[in-house]
Amino acid sequence: MQIGSVGEVVPLALDGLVARQQVIAQNIANLNTPGYTPMRVEFESALQSVAAGAGDGANAVRIKPDLRQAAPTGQAAQAELSHQVSMLADTVLRYQTLIKGVNKQLAIMQLAVSDGRR
Repeated sequence: MQIGSVGEVVPLALDGLVARQQVIAQNIANLNTPGYTPMRVEFESALQSVAAGAGDGANAVRIKPDLRQAAPTGQAAQAELSHQVSMLADTVLRYQTLIKGVNKQLAIMQLAVSDGRR
């Protein structure tokens, strides 16, 4: 992965995680709705192809998270709620990790621009 590709991949990953969080919130809100099928968002495979250089940069802008129906689990409402909450926690941790990385990268760039002076 080239350093320049990080600038392409991170915003796309953040967008995918935001979409995933919204879908999880929708799943939780509709947990007791008869006939509602939980949805899930997948975007990691598209990001991997961009990070591996399969994309030419222009394709990166067109990556959209894939919204799919989740596989039926047959879980009771409480178990499904626990599953959705754990997925939400995982999504939040991934988002926070990416934001921390972006902040560190910006701090390094600021240090370079200021010639090491604070």
